[in-house]
Amino acid sequence: MIRLEPGDARIPSRRAAALGLGPDADRRRPLWVSGSVAALGVPAIGIVGTRRPSAHGLAAARAVAQAVVGAGWAVVSGAALGIDAAAHEAAIAAGGVTVAVLPSPAPGGLRRGARALAGQILDRGALVSDRPPGTPPERWSFAARNALLAALCDGVVVVEAPSGSGALITAEAAVERGVPVAIVTAPYGSVSAQGCWEWFRAEAELSVRYPERRAPAILGDRASLCAWLQEGGPSVYADTELHPVLGPGGEVYRSGGDLRRVAADSPRARLLNLLAEAGAAGLAEGDLLVERCGDDASLPAALTLLALEGWIEQRAGRWQLVEGAVLRSRL
Repeated sequence: MIRLEPGDARIPSRRAAALGLGPDADRRRPLWVSGSVAALGVPAIGIVGTRRPSAHGLAAARAVAQAVVGAGWAVVSGAALGIDAAAHEAAIAAGGVTVAVLPSPAPGGLRRGARALAGQILDRGALVSDRPPGTPPERWSFAARNALLAALCDGVVVVEAPSGSGALITAEAAVERGVPVAIVTAPYGSVSAQGCWEWFRAEAELSVRYPERRAPAILGDRASLCAWLQEGGPSVYADTELHPVLGPGGEVYRSGGDLRRVAADSPRARLLNLLAEAGAAGLAEGDLLVERCGDDASLPAALTLLALEGWIEQRAGRWQLVEGAVLRSRL
């Protein structure tokens, strides 16, 4: 387990201030991290909610996590039952990075039966707490955990949360930091989501009175989620001080710290591997079709998307990686 004090050079620079771990910070408690410290610097979306979700809520949490990973973000949550576990599991299944924020370090801060999930999270990211190892969680430490979770995120999605839920503490902490927050729509009358709507209405009123306070968004489908993610994307990916981050499932990195990832078993990953092997000679679309990187309909779209994202370029009719693109292990 790694102990992080203010000014520690291992702390990703883009998180240091929010975590109270900058060189000039006077943080009373260090952070304790199991796994990859670098994972804390990955552009991330928090997905939080109730421990007792509806079937709709579980499905929504999984769908949001998959979309978040597919858009190149990490998933941060609290490893609790319900929405948290669904978000972590979906992120892992999608080949993404995920971070769990605990009320005290593992194993004490883990719910019963969560050790298997914690092991999977360690393979894909990190477990984080601001309590020393061996310290049992206390009632107040859960609220502190929720605030810490917000500090590790560039956006927070609340899937379902009843009134008084800890997920709403996370949402409030995010708003106070200027971090965008969104809620997922729920079936009319859903008790498990009642707190979301109460909080949303209150925040909407505050944003009218105080224009500098960003109003929360409502996510009703994948299109609205993708649009919401894109709003935060440019400011996140423009940060050139990001640390290159782990490759437990095979990530692709560009020089300068851009952390867009491609799942290890995806056609895009195979395509990028082939182009890396081809080097400056590149490959024609026909060569890529032969290697089964897509079909006649999907391959042009995949190539165009990778080109728009800055991974590849076409020269003299042949595709090749952009100079400076780096492929990390196990793609």
